[in-house]
Amino acid sequence: MDEITPGRDADIVLSDKTGALLMVNKEERRLIRELLAMTLNSEGGKNYIEKRLGAGYIEVARELLKALGNM
Repeated sequence: MDEITPGRDADIVLSDKTGALLMVNKEERRLIRELLAMTLNSEGGKNYIEKRLGAGYIEVARELLKALGNM
């Protein structure tokens, strides 16, 4: 069985509250990472997240960005 090592491009498995799994490939990770970085660096983006999902989701976005390998 292959071991995941740092620097190696492996798919990331994400799950939601229902336990459903979502495989995210390299290109999708890159897109999500860029969108999260852009959103978190924008007051308007952070305000949108807070209004739409709640203030706690700003930290969720930061943690997800870290998990995706913040640039």
